[in-house]
Amino acid sequence: MKKILALSLTLIMCLTLVLAGCSKKNNGAASESPSASSASPSETTPAATETASPSESSGPVTIKWATWMGQEDVERVIKAFEATHPNIKVEKDTSVDWPWNEKLSAVAAAGQLPDVMWTFGVPFAAANGWLEDLTPFLEKDIEYQEGKTFKNLDATANYNGKQYALVHSLFMFAINLNLDLFEKENVPVPPVTWTVDDMRDAAIKLTKFNEHQFGMSGIGGLRETLPAQFDPNLQWNTWDGEKFNFTSPAFKEAVDYVDGLMYSDKVTYDIYKPEEIEQWFGKDQWPWMLGKVAMQYDGTWSIGGNSKNAKFKWDIRPIPSAVGQKVPLITDYLGMSKSSKNKEAAFEFIKWVTYSKEGWMERLKPEWPLGSVPLINDQEVWDLYLNRKDMPPGMKDLVKMIPDGFVDLIKYLPGYQVGLDTVYGPTFKDIKEKKAKLEDVAADLEKRMNTTYKEANEQLMNAAQ
Repeated sequence: MKKILALSLTLIMCLTLVLAGCSKKNNGAASESPSASSASPSETTPAATETASPSESSGPVTIKWATWMGQEDVERVIKAFEATHPNIKVEKDTSVDWPWNEKLSAVAAAGQLPDVMWTFGVPFAAANGWLEDLTPFLEKDIEYQEGKTFKNLDATANYNGKQYALVHSLFMFAINLNLDLFEKENVPVPPVTWTVDDMRDAAIKLTKFNEHQFGMSGIGGLRETLPAQFDPNLQWNTWDGEKFNFTSPAFKEAVDYVDGLMYSDKVTYDIYKPEEIEQWFGKDQWPWMLGKVAMQYDGTWSIGGNSKNAKFKWDIRPIPSAVGQKVPLITDYLGMSKSSKNKEAAFEFIKWVTYSKEGWMERLKPEWPLGSVPLINDQEVWDLYLNRKDMPPGMKDLVKMIPDGFVDLIKYLPGYQVGLDTVYGPTFKDIKEKKAKLEDVAADLEKRMNTTYKEANEQLMNAAQ
């Protein structure tokens, strides 16, 4: 019995020494990692020390990636990433598909979240506790600390001081111009610094109803982005960083301007019945691509299609100014699963598809299809992007506006999607159908949208504690 007791004590002492050694090693590693100059370092960095670096592991590690990219694009990204990261293998997680949040919820319930996931709504994923805080990884990453990312984009997915996601794709809303129609109607091509009055005058002159030629199309969405031009303190859909402002004069000015273009000036085919539009242009035909629209309000995702399919000369301009001129930005996000067993490898992949210069220099090669606007402010990257053969000249002016741009709320602001579906959408449906006037419902719209945001934000902040 004494021998057994002595042996047990010996084993306990050995185990204590081993654990003490590991503790000193971990504490030393944490104290050596640099912190960002603009943020206090985390007291502990479990995410950064839970898993071994891929280069230190005995063999390649495999991570799973949930994305809605097409298979050809997925294979292209994976091949390029693995070429410079031989110790990391990436597999597309085919179990996550549309409806996106529903499928993510299913794999989360089964304890099978992918290591890296695209999110259709960062607040939804963060509030459910799925996302790892990327702050510790970013604080010790030299390339991120160079400060070349756009801070206005990073901030959108930072909640309560925790960076739950990064932007992986960026697009901008702008006005595409059919230069041939401008020339045909002897209308001057607008400069970058054009105004809302310039756009209205041009739209009227370029509209020839008898020829089924229209000055503009797709302009209903300007109700959400023009208020920021009438009041530079506003962002997307009157959001000011803290609350919605639908009772502001700028919102009424923007709505009245758009309604004037549509219903008084009748510069767009959008106001006509579907059967009339089909009769004029043919079934499933896009009037813009047919050369029958002079100015198309659209996202920069249209550049590739325009360059490939348009039979006319075209260019692009930012949304015109009123009091100010700011560019609307559209973002998509990705994050790391909190349950990932290969977080260092997952972060390397996240970095490569978001802010790594190596990643951008690869994806901007001519053989790659045109996708996102670059997410780092690097001259060599911009030269490669802006000098592509499929790039309209006007893009060089739009990209300069990114740092002061404002971001679409739908994928990062708590409660916004719910508010659109249950408050904003129904309200504007009533206004369109003449069942209500904006001045009569603006205060209620503002109150209900802000209440929806506050409730969702409170839920998210509680989860982010």
